[in-house]
Amino acid sequence: MSALLKDRVWIMLSEIAKRGVYPLHASRLGVFRMPVDLTDWSDISSISNDLKSSGFKMDAYADRIYATYKWTEKGLDPLTGETLSTDLNVTVEAVTGEVVDLIYQIKPLEFFGDCYWVRNYRQKADQNAKMVIDTIIRNTKIGDKLVAHYQKAEKLSLERAIKRLEELTPLAQNPKVRSAAAIPPAAGPASSPKLVQPTIAVAPKAPAAAAGADTISLSGTGTNYSKAEGPIDPEFKSKRQVVGSFQGIKVWGPVDPPGQLGIWGTQVTVDFDICIADGACIEACPVNVYEWLDTPGHPGSEKKTFMAREKDCIFCMACENVCPPQCVKIFQKGT
Repeated sequence: MSALLKDRVWIMLSEIAKRGVYPLHASRLGVFRMPVDLTDWSDISSISNDLKSSGFKMDAYADRIYATYKWTEKGLDPLTGETLSTDLNVTVEAVTGEVVDLIYQIKPLEFFGDCYWVRNYRQKADQNAKMVIDTIIRNTKIGDKLVAHYQKAEKLSLERAIKRLEELTPLAQNPKVRSAAAIPPAAGPASSPKLVQPTIAVAPKAPAAAAGADTISLSGTGTNYSKAEGPIDPEFKSKRQVVGSFQGIKVWGPVDPPGQLGIWGTQVTVDFDICIADGACIEACPVNVYEWLDTPGHPGSEKKTFMAREKDCIFCMACENVCPPQCVKIFQKGT
């Protein structure tokens, strides 16, 4: 639980949430959820170390890191004409875990004393908080992991993933320079999507994934099909049979590729014949269960959201709730 938010929990899944300011009991709050895993203690410690030269005051407690930016405001008392000054600050909290939440709260100006003469305080505090967030993302391990996430989830090249990170963090101070030649060690986990190229061949790695047929191909002669309409049948497990598997994921028939692909998954299930590849489930998933799988020739869409890391599902139901055609169904373990 966030120490800043206490019992008030706000989660914004969209990247543009960082650019917003939200009212909360005379304070203002901004929350930005990063789709990266930061659970290793050495990685968490490196965040503070990487920011030591930033000029922020750094603190840490358990799995949380705090970066406080201080600045001085000067101005004239409108009544006496006297020159006044006061010290202000804003704190960004990084809550680490399977995802990283970056949180800031703008305190009321009265918190700092009788500073009625300060102009545009909220705008300045908001801008400074965003600068701190951009600096944390760009200059630490979070940035490296985000680059790896873009490569894996969106199948971007390393150069395009780095460019995406730079576009996301325009306010970063003394931004860390990344290049295709410098990143490979940190981006190691992101190389896997390059190895798992969407393929139309039979997957060889799942001989024990299902009884009976144990392979599914994405190519074939089934071309006389049209796009199916949602929602997914929540009772499909009692009406369909497992006809094979793909990379360890069960596939429920009927299947007649490429035009009819059936329902995929056991706990995280997606009706591939309804899926339109809008990507909402990929964006919503906090633990990166999904990745894209090319399905050329399918009438619904040329790619599908594949539950490659089905076992990582935390059953938050986010993907099921945001899916426009309602092609996703999540089953709790044991159901």
